[in-house]
Amino acid sequence: MPKVIRSSRATPQHTRVGDASSILKRFYIFERQLMRALAGWYIQTPGVELKFFLGGEQWLSSQHADSLRARVLELRYPRRDVDKKWDQDLLVFMDELLKAANLSEFLAGVYDVALAALRDEIQEYLDRTDPLDDAPTVYRLRHIAYDTATRIEQMHLLEQPDATDTSEWRDYLSQRLASIGGLSGLHERDAAPIDPGRPGFQVQRSARRDPRFRTARFHLPHENKYDKAGAAAWKRIESLDKRVAMQVWSAISHFNEIWAGEAPASVLFDLSGEPWDFYLDLSRWIWDETRHSMMGYRAMQGWGWDVPSLIPYGDALYNALGPMPPAQRLALLYYFEEGLLRSGTKQVELKILEASGDDGSAHDMDYDWADEAIHVGYGFKWLRHLLGDDNAGQAELTRLTDEARAIFADYVKAHKDDEEAKLAPYFERLYDVVAQMTLDVPEDGLEIQWAPVVADQAVLEDL
Repeated sequence: MPKVIRSSRATPQHTRVGDASSILKRFYIFERQLMRALAGWYIQTPGVELKFFLGGEQWLSSQHADSLRARVLELRYPRRDVDKKWDQDLLVFMDELLKAANLSEFLAGVYDVALAALRDEIQEYLDRTDPLDDAPTVYRLRHIAYDTATRIEQMHLLEQPDATDTSEWRDYLSQRLASIGGLSGLHERDAAPIDPGRPGFQVQRSARRDPRFRTARFHLPHENKYDKAGAAAWKRIESLDKRVAMQVWSAISHFNEIWAGEAPASVLFDLSGEPWDFYLDLSRWIWDETRHSMMGYRAMQGWGWDVPSLIPYGDALYNALGPMPPAQRLALLYYFEEGLLRSGTKQVELKILEASGDDGSAHDMDYDWADEAIHVGYGFKWLRHLLGDDNAGQAELTRLTDEARAIFADYVKAHKDDEEAKLAPYFERLYDVVAQMTLDVPEDGLEIQWAPVVADQAVLEDL
């Protein structure tokens, strides 16, 4: 008869490696799909502060997803099925989450239902698992648990200008989640609720801007060459001093970089089946550009400006990009960013800001420069992936870029006479505000020449 000695300790259910990898894979799928959902709703969130918040939130979900994915791969190395055989019930729940009727419902579904469930189920996992055997998971989940609790708390501190009653939607999503055994799949499964039959979520192809701002097509003179009055009004600001002009230009330009976050967000949402690193890099790109927009907003608030009454918050760039295929949107964004770096524009802007003594704006531009260099790498890497790393791929990139530039030029021409395209009223009001703020500084002999944007292929080829 076989013999054994008693077990050294009792172990709870659902704590073996197979259980752990299965649960963590579901958490990974949740965070990955939540990243996508947040990117989609980020595009159509008009309020500045909420848009900034969602830009950071989608990136945070990408970081959690990456950490969970890495741990799942560790648990059954060399298996590589983390991106295959996803639980269909969980995917359906995440699709339902997207179908919110408005922003209030979406935020309630994400933070009061989905992330609240994740917070609780992570704690259940930590209470159940062996902290020695499963120490790497414990480390990761403790950090995610902290982030998750903080996310929920921060969202509830944000003001929602158009808040609506979300109780019915929250109840439906809670029942839907309960019907699939929760995010972990371990809970008892309740009956599924009646499907309300809402249409699938579609990403907005035209920008939605904060209603506190006047509708604006463009934000600075270089975008619309037909706006002679706007260019002349800007020249008055330049006449104060090139240092002053750069401070103002940098803040307005940074604030309006939100379009450069919306573009990769739309690509991230639209494309499926790409390598995980593709989504991870695009998520970072979205967050970086959102941070740049926040830089400009913070600078203008720091000067005491009433930003909505003074500053154009343009929509032309995203609106022109919206109907393009995903690879073409990415190609045009890459073209702009690569051109700025190749021309040395960022370096010149930083030198002028340093000469102004504006430590805050120089600090922002220094980090902007670092981020944009990373983005050029992302664009080069993923356009090669999407279009092919060969001469045919390069030819297709050139074709897509040239066509995209023509589309944008046509968009500008079509909207050049819109009342919303006129920049002179902004700059005329802004001149008086800026002129009253100027300070005399010692002469420093600054002779730097600066061009605002290098987006002309002939100019780039001469560099």
